[in-house]
Amino acid sequence: MLISDNPKNLIEKLEIAKRQLKNAKTREEMLALSNYIYSLDESIAVVDETYTPNGKKSFLSDKDNEALDKKFYVHIDKLMRNFLENKDFHKNFFEIIFRKTDHAKRKIVEDDIITITTLSEEDYYNIFFDFMNRIGLEKCFDKYVKTKRIYTTSKSIEENTLGFTIFNPITKDSNILVDGLLDYDIFSMFTLAHEFGHVYDLNKFNGDMNSWNTHFYQSFNGEVIPKIFERLFVEFLLDNKIQVPETKILLGDMLNYNYEFVLASYIITLIPDIYLLDDSYLELSPTKIYKLVGEYFSKNNRVRKFINKCSNIDVKDTFQYSYGDVISMILKDRIKKDDYSLDSLKEFFEYRNKPFEIEMLEKLRVTPDRYVKLYKKDIELLKKPSN
Repeated sequence: MLISDNPKNLIEKLEIAKRQLKNAKTREEMLALSNYIYSLDESIAVVDETYTPNGKKSFLSDKDNEALDKKFYVHIDKLMRNFLENKDFHKNFFEIIFRKTDHAKRKIVEDDIITITTLSEEDYYNIFFDFMNRIGLEKCFDKYVKTKRIYTTSKSIEENTLGFTIFNPITKDSNILVDGLLDYDIFSMFTLAHEFGHVYDLNKFNGDMNSWNTHFYQSFNGEVIPKIFERLFVEFLLDNKIQVPETKILLGDMLNYNYEFVLASYIITLIPDIYLLDDSYLELSPTKIYKLVGEYFSKNNRVRKFINKCSNIDVKDTFQYSYGDVISMILKDRIKKDDYSLDSLKEFFEYRNKPFEIEMLEKLRVTPDRYVKLYKKDIELLKKPSN
């Protein structure tokens, strides 16, 4: 069986992690492990409906929980200070991308409604194996299948989440969860490609627990590799003419979602610092947000509609996905030119663990113009007849 719904192995890993937590020697190690344990505990609950999660605070004493809360907020405070120090750069960067992709996005042709093809487990395995083989990771995929590390959930995970990866930073052991409401089709395969991007990224991590927590809490680089895997997967399907109409739906959805994260990032940079310093921007109503930023959009009704439906403009999540999109577009192109060798990512991994640095973008030759050029190229690909 390709995907497991048996939580036994996860429960065993939870017990191991709790013992590791008791033996942790530093606050940084405790913070990293407690986050993993909480994620694992919640994961077991969505795999097994009979399991009751223990909750984030139940694994440690009140004193230790209080100390970890302080450590957590130190990391988040550093993230926000770094963001504000570079706010003008972020604003200029995403304004250029928004202005240049806004018109191009309107040219996206919506495909007619089509019947989604459900694959046999064997065909599903073979297609994904061939994709992983293309990027040199077929052994990794086989290992995760044979050791039952890919789980399906007994219920929908949470809103807008189709899968996630849980990773123990001490043992470097990881497991993938895919929403149980998804079928054996290329859409769940797309989610699987994203999560294997996390597996590859996390297993390349090299550093102490302080570096890990910096990467986890302060960096905008956490979604770059998964977004690269998404793009490589879609390109693999198109190159091999696998379910082209459905693949183009994937591509169109990807372009739309990425546009929205870019727009959300630009909007955040327009919000006055006073609301960002104390996180009160998270409580602003859509009406208030539009009053603060509307002058920059010349009464753009589409922007107003976007703000009205936008349920999350959190700095960390939003910029992780927007920079993940922009950087992945350019690095994917480099991987393609390098005959699909992931060695092209070595330079990125030198910077991945750090807080945001303009130098990283310069080194990787990531610019708004290069991104826009590739974005428009994808739109032209989308407009080609499916047959």
